[in-house]
Amino acid sequence: MDTLTADPLYPLLMALLCVAPVAFAIVRVREERTLWLGFWALAGAASLVVLVEVLLVGYLPLGDHPLAQTANLVVLGILLVMLLAFPVVLVVTLIVTGVRLIRREGVRPANLLSLGLGVAMVAYVLVWPLLRGRLTGLPVLGSVLDLLFGIASSLIGVAGVAFTLYTVSGLVAQVPHPLRRYRYVVALGSGLIDGRRVTPLLAHRVDRAIWAWRRNPGSTIVMSGGQGPDEAVSEASAMRDYAIGQGVPAEAIVCEERSRNTRENVRFSHDLIRANGGEGRGPAKDGRILVVSDDYHVFRALLLTREAGFRADGIGSHVRLYFSLNALVREWVAYVVLRKRAFTAITVVVLVLNVLLWAAMHL
Repeated sequence: MDTLTADPLYPLLMALLCVAPVAFAIVRVREERTLWLGFWALAGAASLVVLVEVLLVGYLPLGDHPLAQTANLVVLGILLVMLLAFPVVLVVTLIVTGVRLIRREGVRPANLLSLGLGVAMVAYVLVWPLLRGRLTGLPVLGSVLDLLFGIASSLIGVAGVAFTLYTVSGLVAQVPHPLRRYRYVVALGSGLIDGRRVTPLLAHRVDRAIWAWRRNPGSTIVMSGGQGPDEAVSEASAMRDYAIGQGVPAEAIVCEERSRNTRENVRFSHDLIRANGGEGRGPAKDGRILVVSDDYHVFRALLLTREAGFRADGIGSHVRLYFSLNALVREWVAYVVLRKRAFTAITVVVLVLNVLLWAAMHL
């Protein structure tokens, strides 16, 4: 054991293993509205696991402590099983929750996303290799199909990595910053019941905003949501009435009633805050705003606040898993549209690399 700690490369190894956790902490504090948050969160978690093992091997002779050695092996075994089981659990969860959503809310294209993704993942693992093996074996046409399969596989891989980073970033971004205080809490609206009353989903958003308002004494809640063509009142007005019914004084609420989508929610709410002269004053001296929405939706809202050029954190209201997973896939599609230039550039790079590799192998 002393040999490892005495190795001159040991301090370098320890320093390298600290890079990812430190990078995660920096991104988390400075700018978490990016997929780098998810990347460094995963890299940091992996680095910490390896770091603990290196410390145990370097400073604790596990061979002389059978109980500690057994506990270490059990923990590593559990982590390995969880890692290997995750894809299976994910596929099963997507399919089961997708079927449940359809049973509860009917068969509509928007309700088929999580089920479709789960079925596609199964098909990719079981059907794709068989299909590719047979088609690429065809004379002449097989080589062209091999190129197309290669391009498709690369794009699926890129999409899978980006979706994972988006999901992890969205989860981490909602972890509260305990030392930060906000002068404004912005609750994003959604549809109403009978055009007048908040839905259970929207009520959860407002409840979460009220929770944040209570944690930030002297703050103001901005209810954001316009009036749709089938609504008798604006979403913001219905949200305000609900909040007042929950004990929030009317003077602690302002309404933004022009927005029709998330981008306008964000922009018009910020305009309203600036018009009221409230940005950057009071307990939130850096001008941060706290944005509240559903847990699957809040990260895209935060990305839009960055695009709009102002500082914001976010928290999400809990949504049932069967609905949340399906909605998360929809949010992912919306994110791809939001970053269409970046994804177009990535697609072009993938096409070029696959063509070059195919040409090197077949020409």
